[in-house]
Amino acid sequence: MILPLLQVILTALLVAYAGFWRRQQMKRRAKSWEGIVSQLRCNDWGIEEISERFLYKSEVQVTTKDVWQRIHGCKGLWAMYKNSPVLVQLADYAAEHGEGVDLEMLEGLRSDAFQIRLCVTLALAQYLLSASSVGPSVNAHRAVATYSAMLVKLTAFIQEYSTPLFPRYLDAVA
Repeated sequence: MILPLLQVILTALLVAYAGFWRRQQMKRRAKSWEGIVSQLRCNDWGIEEISERFLYKSEVQVTTKDVWQRIHGCKGLWAMYKNSPVLVQLADYAAEHGEGVDLEMLEGLRSDAFQIRLCVTLALAQYLLSASSVGPSVNAHRAVATYSAMLVKLTAFIQEYSTPLFPRYLDAVA
């Protein structure tokens, strides 16, 4: 008696979630470039101190020991966490409006965004739950290195596959 009721409730929840997810995807695709860019957090957390010419070189000029201070701790980590999916949306927008897009490169950007969010989550959890500062610094360094590499890849991606958007991209992230 209770099993069929649970099945109906579970099915209804799954259908409702699928509808919600589909609506969110439609809203996301309907956003303009300016709408996506408005979601970016500003670079006031120290990316310029960590990487020289951060849009063109992925070399991180900071050690694991001093990365925490350079990115202003949790503020920089949270900015990277929030910006990484927005950068993927910028890449998706550029891919939709570009020609001959390299899907492998686009997938690499998505993977980088996931890696950044994972490293940030680990760093924040270690910062909150551990007395040691080594773990959070190591994961923060990984997040910074991946974020810097992602910016370089995204810059190359937009420059190569969606050239008309490139000046607007530079205005948005620089």
